[in-house]
Amino acid sequence: MTTATGAGQWRVDFDAEVVFSNGGSLRTEGFRLDIPGDDIDDAALGELLVRHLGLLMVGGTTISRKELIREPHKGSRNTGTEDGAPVRRTVDLTGPGTRLDRPAGAPEGIGGLVDLPVALVRLVGVAEPVADRLALAPFEPAGHAVVVHTGRPDGPFLTPDAVALLAERGAALVATDGVERDGPAAKALAEAGIPVLTGLTGLADLPAVGARLHAVPHPAGHGDGDGVRAYGVAE
Repeated sequence: MTTATGAGQWRVDFDAEVVFSNGGSLRTEGFRLDIPGDDIDDAALGELLVRHLGLLMVGGTTISRKELIREPHKGSRNTGTEDGAPVRRTVDLTGPGTRLDRPAGAPEGIGGLVDLPVALVRLVGVAEPVADRLALAPFEPAGHAVVVHTGRPDGPFLTPDAVALLAERGAALVATDGVERDGPAAKALAEAGIPVLTGLTGLADLPAVGARLHAVPHPAGHGDGDGVRAYGVAE
């Protein structure tokens, strides 16, 4: 079965059972993985699941249901979706509502805002696209621009415990496609000294891994004082 909900990249939604050679088993329902092409057979999918989870002593895998979905990759590990020669490209992330909020005392100019490695948290399609501490657990935010892709323009995008984790682990910047600038998350990020970039567009074109974010504020006297040009560089 195939479902088209995006363009260019494919994922697979499946149910599976993994049997271990030393006893025991692991079952998944509705598990999703990035795949390198637009189709995958059951044997290859079982191997992909084992590699993604880093499982040892696997005796066999059984795929009981499989649905191919066309949507942006989420960054599944060890799935071969990043194979091939790197192609450098620029993704414009600036929209009419793109704004930068920097905490009090932050230096002016581009210091701490350009060439930041991206930790991309995709929540598009989730009933409540708000990243909590558990959603951020797979990522290492230290020195990164943590980009939360919600797929909606309004509403919160981080929980208080997620903000606390980002502050603890030294996130350099937080960005989102939402436009909320005065909610609890924005205030907590400001108190933690973390700049916030809101109103991004084009996040579906940003690769799940390997991108770097640049946020260049408008020069003084040119347009909105909070305005910024944001783009991602992907390789």
